[in-house]
Amino acid sequence: MGSKEKHVRRLVWTAMWLAASFAHVAQADAVSRAAQAGQAQAEYALALRYEQGAGAAPNPALALQWTRRAALQGHAAAQNNLGALYFERGNFRQALHWYQRAAQKGYADAQFNLALLYELGRGAPPNPEKAIYWYKLAAAHGHWNAQYNLARLFDDDLPPLPSPSPP
Repeated sequence: MGSKEKHVRRLVWTAMWLAASFAHVAQADAVSRAAQAGQAQAEYALALRYEQGAGAAPNPALALQWTRRAALQGHAAAQNNLGALYFERGNFRQALHWYQRAAQKGYADAQFNLALLYELGRGAPPNPEKAIYWYKLAAAHGHWNAQYNLARLFDDDLPPLPSPSPP
């Protein structure tokens, strides 16, 4: 391959890289504009970007703010994630509240997380009946951790899952 072909190839790769970079920036701008306009899905997408540091350094305060905005609009995944953010901060009552809102919408991860809080007595007194109820609902959605925990509650020989905290 001659030097002219290598140069053309580098130019093509550079152009492709720049196009992909500009597309990413344009997409981020569109998500930000939609979030500013109050679209719950965009608010949650923006929250995840701030939480994960996609495109910039992670910003937990902004992640919490945008997650809360989407959760208040009824976005089930945002409600579950808001519960997890409160759980991580040790605010189990708020975690329970947000998991409950998402669980009532049929969101399996929230149903599992809610069951776990009831089982462990975090945010409310331990309540095995409620834990079993929510584990059963999550298990019916194919949530394998819920299926395991449900089996564990009825079989003393099964060890607990390695991490007692919700994802």
